[in-house]
Amino acid sequence: MLVKLTNVALDYAWGSKTLIPDFFGVKPTGKPMAEVWFGTHDGSPTEVVGHNISLHDLLSAQGRSDRLPFLMKILAAEAPLSIQAHPNPEQAARGFARENEHGLAISAINRNYKDNKAKPEMIVSLTESFEALIGFADARIISEKFAELIEVSQSAKVKAVLGKWITWLSQADGIRKVALDSLSSPECDDSFITDLIDAAEQCPSLVDLVSHLAFHHGSDRGIATALLLNHMILSRGEAVFVPAGMPHAYLSGLGVEVMVASDNVLRGGLTPKHIDVAELSEVLLFESTNPQVANTKTLAVGFERFDLPTPEFDFYRAVVGSTNMLVDLNLPGDAIVLCSEGSVAVSSSKDEREVINSGQAVFISGDARTFSLAGNGTAFIAVASK
Repeated sequence: MLVKLTNVALDYAWGSKTLIPDFFGVKPTGKPMAEVWFGTHDGSPTEVVGHNISLHDLLSAQGRSDRLPFLMKILAAEAPLSIQAHPNPEQAARGFARENEHGLAISAINRNYKDNKAKPEMIVSLTESFEALIGFADARIISEKFAELIEVSQSAKVKAVLGKWITWLSQADGIRKVALDSLSSPECDDSFITDLIDAAEQCPSLVDLVSHLAFHHGSDRGIATALLLNHMILSRGEAVFVPAGMPHAYLSGLGVEVMVASDNVLRGGLTPKHIDVAELSEVLLFESTNPQVANTKTLAVGFERFDLPTPEFDFYRAVVGSTNMLVDLNLPGDAIVLCSEGSVAVSSSKDEREVINSGQAVFISGDARTFSLAGNGTAFIAVASK
């Protein structure tokens, strides 16, 4: 089966009114266009073009009880997303069962676990730059930021709190202590964050980041937590992988995101939504990391696989043109092909064919065994491992 897919953009407040329309040439809605989902997750059901049915319901009608193990999204961030982390498989299963036992509705605002799956993810930048906070920075780097802020701040409270945090950071569990304090201490109130912002405006290395956070989130205490994270800027075409437990926040830009099909999010600031510090502290990995641009492996001219440690699926990028067709690519399982630029013709070994333009996608069932790509454009492909 080879069918075209469509979905509406979710209008989360952090989304952009222009990034998706300008890049993909689609009509703007007048509202923020934050995410467009392609998969079988109930969080935003993907529709099958011409069938008036969701992809999940179409597969169910054919006797398929399973869902796709992956979820692909177009993500457009005008404002910073919440600082967040996702659970590992065991944490997700326990949390989902526990909240079900407590009778929490899936749509409840204080629900942490909407399904029983982990959510490791990768984001690939489509714009010239994609800005993000990824993982806890080295304790020495964090201390240097705090020392710089202490030097320029006129606030006794800022000096005292940051001085305390510098002391903690010299200890074995320093990042954990500082992170939890930034998330829950009454000292991190509006006046502290306001004074912290004032100090950051005098620090060349921090002013752009903190000003961006403050413009969109005011005196949210997450601004203090954000200073604990690595500030990473992806160039166009670059990707970063975010494993379970790693704190992160996407700040600006347009990208293609792929993940295990889950909507489990534990938030820790930069949001008016529900924050459960106790549960987040169980999920977070309180360790320094040095996030790197994801590696790719070239499999053929114009065809590369991302280095993505997810046994459930593989993820590829394909570039086709007048002198480059990709023929009889292996299809071990169900796949979704998303065209990000130009126009791509997708055909299967079962003599099916669909043409997708920028921003459009197709589903290919794994029983086709192979598929081919032609045309003039770029596509991202998620393929179930079995």
